[in-house]
Amino acid sequence: MQIRLRILSFFFAFITLGVSLSETRESLAQDESDKSHRIVTLSPHLAEIVYASGAGGYVVGVMAGTNYPVEATKHPIVGGFNGIDFEALINLEPTIVLAWKEGNRRPDIVKLKSLGIPVHIFSASNLSDIEHQIAVVSRLFGTEKIADELIISIKNRISSFDHKRDLDHERKVFIKIWDKPIFTIGHDHYINEALKLCGVTNVGEKYPFTAGSISIETMLLSEADLILNLTGLELTDDLEASSKGWFHRSIALKSIESDPDLLMRLSPRFLDGLEILCTKIVAF
Repeated sequence: MQIRLRILSFFFAFITLGVSLSETRESLAQDESDKSHRIVTLSPHLAEIVYASGAGGYVVGVMAGTNYPVEATKHPIVGGFNGIDFEALINLEPTIVLAWKEGNRRPDIVKLKSLGIPVHIFSASNLSDIEHQIAVVSRLFGTEKIADELIISIKNRISSFDHKRDLDHERKVFIKIWDKPIFTIGHDHYINEALKLCGVTNVGEKYPFTAGSISIETMLLSEADLILNLTGLELTDDLEASSKGWFHRSIALKSIESDPDLLMRLSPRFLDGLEILCTKIVAF
């Protein structure tokens, strides 16, 4: 159930709200000079970014589903995929809230701003956003030295993926992130870019949504060579399909399972998940 909740949070409340870094810095500058930062993160991946950037000591509250690093799990929960628990959040007296553009509800962010709480919104739609998020967090909280070293390491890892990919045999993958109904990833998602580093392409990258539902017939006729299973569950729908006239295609379409906590969160650990996935694809 926890895996389902973590994955389901991806689908809710895509927002278009933006808050500039200069506005956030201005708000922080108005704080008393002797007042420590008190950070609340509104996404599990943002908690990972903050800790990786060296500012984890300032975190006081996190979103449901936050499970890495271990230190982050000790903080109070301020909400989940249904939205923010404003009473819990306000009681923590945050000096800044870090929100996720693609995952937090616009009305919640508007309300936070109306309460006078500084908010900075991050986007996680391109692979390069890993580095960008780390750089911004480090500038906000004065951890540039740690972040600079981490960013160099990330750049080197991404470069190593690019050199290893198989350019002669690019296979097609169907990405399954929810089972009933079937949800997949479409256009404008960082995983499409990342999969190409493994020498494979998402068959849904031209679908008219970032994440959405499709029929099992569409999945089985997608011309994919394999299914990337990020549901954390067995693909029971595919077995059921064999009794509905799709037997040959469902048998031919094999699956690779990967950890959704790694591949559905754009943090430094995403590259760990991608490395594991690339190895599985090569061995397939």
